Amino acid sequence: MPMNKPFVSICIPTYNGEKYLKECIDSCINQSFKNYEIIICDDCSSDGTVKIIEEYLDKIPHLKLFKNDKNLGLVGNWNQCIHNANGEWIKFVFQDDYISSDCLEKFVQQINETTHLIVSKRNFILPKNASDDYVNYYTNVVRTLENTTNFRGKLFSASLISKLAIENICLNFIGEPSLIFFRKSVIHEVNNFNPSLKQICDLEFTLRVACKYGLTYLPEQLCAFRIHQNSTTSKNVDEKYFDIHYIEPILFSFQLLYNEKFYPLRSKLNSFQLLKLNLYFRLKVYRAYTINLKDKKNHFLFNNENNEYKHIQSCKKGSLLIKIISTLIK
Repeated sequence: MPMNKPFVSICIPTYNGEKYLKECIDSCINQSFKNYEIIICDDCSSDGTVKIIEEYLDKIPHLKLFKNDKNLGLVGNWNQCIHNANGEWIKFVFQDDYISSDCLEKFVQQINETTHLIVSKRNFILPKNASDDYVNYYTNVVRTLENTTNFRGKLFSASLISKLAIENICLNFIGEPSLIFFRKSVIHEVNNFNPSLKQICDLEFTLRVACKYGLTYLPEQLCAFRIHQNSTTSKNVDEKYFDIHYIEPILFSFQLLYNEKFYPLRSKLNSFQLLKLNLYFRLKVYRAYTINLKDKKNHFLFNNENNEYKHIQSCKKGSLLIKIISTLIK
């Protein structure tokens, strides 16, 4: 590859992120690896985000700002970043996060002809006043590539990732977008991030890639992922209980069962694993539908007669088996 062309695109999607943005951009500028560009897509911020970015434009020629004409939403802005990127490789860094000075260098060192996805070790930045339970959750409870399996190598095969996905349905054991590094060409094969998902959109995308190509695990904390009260993750958990605990799992397992892009995953599962995934989907649909009736949530999934959701419509009232399982499992 000619060295005068960007090799890596650091993608920073922004929206009202002025509080931590300067620290984020500075970490991206101060990289030991130099063959890269920084793509920032702002999603119609109303605070000082754009002003902060503009202060860098004249000083950093490889930094480019794109301002969306209308608000695309979280996932839409991620996809817009990828669309505007020129690099062969994509490295997301969220506006609240930062990366080490050797981050790109360490990722690039792992690349070979068969590499499509690289993931670094998690490094959560927690609030200084976080409770012991809060710290314990992010330190010991959150699923990771290291604590989901006895495997201790660097290369996680597509078959192993498929197995782990069914053992940990809807649990993001791979990592947030700020931890991943992927070949841009995979977008043409597995498609963009799915905007119908809000909380586990990152897991769904990385699984589409990893269940086809596997992944390389880099056990170094190169990317700091900040957890705070105003983060999207925290807001979703606090404010959208029904969506996070029912609708997201339904849409996620629906993709695993029926989306053609997940055929590589399904082809690697045995009959028991496929049954487990199917029962999980049906149980979530039945429970969500009963809650929907009781609380009159009128969620679109249960009012939409579109063929896309025919599988959800067909099992929303639950079979006898699902009703029994629902009674046994609280």
